[in-house]
Parts: sequence; structure tokens; C-alpha cells
Amino acid sequence: MYNNEEYNILASKYGSFASWAIWDYKNQSDASIIGENRGSLHSKFVLLALNFSQGLIKQTWGNFHYGPSNVRKIKFACDDNKLRGSYMTDLFKNMVEKNSAKVKNLLDEDLIKRNVDLFNQEMQDIKIDNDSTFVVWGVPSSELALYFNKYFKQDYKNPIIYHTHYSYYGISDREWVTSLWGKLNIHQDYEVTVEKFR
Repeated sequence: MYNNEEYNILASKYGSFASWAIWDYKNQSDASIIGENRGSLHSKFVLLALNFSQGLIKQTWGNFHYGPSNVRKIKFACDDNKLRGSYMTDLFKNMVEKNSAKVKNLLDEDLIKRNVDLFNQEMQDIKIDNDSTFVVWGVPSSELALYFNKYFKQDYKNPIIYHTHYSYYGISDREWVTSLWGKLNIHQDYEVTVEKFR
């Protein structure tokens, strides 16, 4: 979907905080597989989180590829189906806070506007269209969904899927993954998928 020039521009502008849903089975923290599979990248699905839960990203497209172990749920859910190659980003860039409820203490009108403007440019650059689906990593009452709907959704008419955040420990990996698959009409064997990463 992106030629070499477009890909390089995206990497330069967004590679320090965003990523794509492709993982290496043997080395899941190595995001270099993304550049090696740029022909698989697309904006049919845009996977949205709130903000960084840890320090700055160490490699281009490294977000969602290393750090908290719960990101494993995303790779199980996305790597072997139509979600593979989807774009992944945070609403608020370069903001480190593990507790989503505390994010509001870091925000002001200027910061919100800057991030909304950046998000709009980001969506334009990855070339979403009206059929692109936003997958929000949070239930409709979550902080993420509230911020998305109040500030970022704006005039977008795209389909939206809300799904429990991957850091939630109240459900098993299997339940989280298969529930997402059900919402997206993905029919896949969970055990076969997970085994590929072992």
C-alpha cells in the first residue's frame, strides 16, 4: 500500500511512537520485520491505545513490540489474519503514564489540540478511507474511549470496534483474543496461533 518513499516518510514522522501489527515469531521485540514486510502494511484497521505506559521507544516502530508482557495478546490476535499489517498508534504521543486515569492530570487544551492535529495528519498520511476500522483498546466507558469520542473521533464516519484493553488481567489471553476475533468475524485456531510464537 505504500511505496518506498511513502514508507520512509511514515517511519521518519511516526516511527518513534507508532507501529504496525507484524511480529517475528522467533524474536517478537524486533521491529525490523516491519520494514522487511512493507508490502503487507495497510490502514484497513487502525489500532488505538491511549499513551505510552513506559519510556521512549528504542527502535523505529518499536511500540507494541517490546515492554509489558501483556502486548503478547495483540500479536496473538493480529499476526495471522486480516489484522496483520494494521497500523497501531497512541492518541497522546510521547506521554508516559501507566495509569490511564492519571492522564487527565497531564492534559491541557493546547496539548489536546496538538495531539488531535497530529492524529488527523497521521490518519491522512497512512491513507485511511471511509472503510478503515478504528479498533479502540478500551470498552466504551474507558478513559481511552472517552478521549477518543470527545476529541479525536470528530467527523470520522469510520466503523469503530471497542475492545477490552490488552493490559486488563481479568480475562485470559485466549478469552481476550477470541473475543476480538468474534467482533471482527475472524475464524482462527487460538492454540495453533500461539504455538507459532513459542
